[in-house]
Amino acid sequence: MGYLAPLLTPLLVAFGSALVLTPLCRRVALRLGMLDRPGGKKIHARPIPLLGGPAIALAHAAGVLAAGPVDQVSGTILVAGGLILLLGIHDDIDPHAEGVRWWLRLVFQGFLAVFVIYPGITLGFLRTPWLSLPVTFLWIVGITNAFNLLDNMNGLSAGVAAIAGGTFAVLALRYVDVGPEQFPTARAAAALAGACLGFLPHNFRSRIFMGDAGSLFIGFTLACLAALGSWKSPTVPTSVIIPLLVLAYPIFDTTLVVILRLRRGQSPFVGGRDHSSHRLVNLGLGRVEAVLLIYLFSLSHALTALLVSSVTLRLSLLALAGSASVLFIFGMVLRKAPAWRSGPAEEPNHGQKTG
Repeated sequence: MGYLAPLLTPLLVAFGSALVLTPLCRRVALRLGMLDRPGGKKIHARPIPLLGGPAIALAHAAGVLAAGPVDQVSGTILVAGGLILLLGIHDDIDPHAEGVRWWLRLVFQGFLAVFVIYPGITLGFLRTPWLSLPVTFLWIVGITNAFNLLDNMNGLSAGVAAIAGGTFAVLALRYVDVGPEQFPTARAAAALAGACLGFLPHNFRSRIFMGDAGSLFIGFTLACLAALGSWKSPTVPTSVIIPLLVLAYPIFDTTLVVILRLRRGQSPFVGGRDHSSHRLVNLGLGRVEAVLLIYLFSLSHALTALLVSSVTLRLSLLALAGSASVLFIFGMVLRKAPAWRSGPAEEPNHGQKTG
């Protein structure tokens, strides 16, 4: 395990920076009146300061810079992450306003995807540019929005991102000799995990929300790191599956919500209280219990990804089949659970908004 030592600096610097920056950003949000107020589809009971996103982004940048010189690709991801952070801040200024129309948001996210693809961030297992470029584009935009939708309960998006970032960091550094992109990927992933962990204590106590700024930044950064790194495995098919396993829960939640909304004739772009976390609460779990259960799902899939990276194809397929079966059964149960219908009468224990 000594090979993990290079991860300590970005992880700890980002963690400490987030612990310090988050309350500072909370004060700024209170002074500027950037509050997420109850009402509409909101499920919290009192106004909560926003601007947790800038704290996470700045802490992540501090962790990356503390680990050593930044190469061109890593710098491009930092710049693009800052730009998507600004998009989220624009929406967080007035969470109850319409904000940027969904199609304009997708156009801007698409522009940033092209911006990071241009210097060389593509899914390496796809050898043909005509295939790798559009798939990478769709991957970045899709994962970005998956985390934006996942930000619907306190600690959920940040905790899942911390697990994913830590897993990517370990896998990238484990096979650092595969290519020059491995160490920058490990460094940035560790920094993101540390930033999210430092944000969680404040978020779990409903002191601050990450807002659209935080969820968009986290999703975009993780999508880029998943495309940048090379996930060594005995076979190409299992290498393809590793990023899908690490990010399985955001993909699962988004897929479940989109399918159920379309079946009801609703737009998947309109917010609602019908995510997996809301359905778990309606099945009888407490809010913290629902978040911890989702952590467990994310952690189990992350461990499966670590297993798949080093075993034979036959064992990899068994592990993948087990993970897919669990999520399928889980989805069948959740689709029978009612969406959240209770009013915002309780003390908040939820994320910024429903997606």
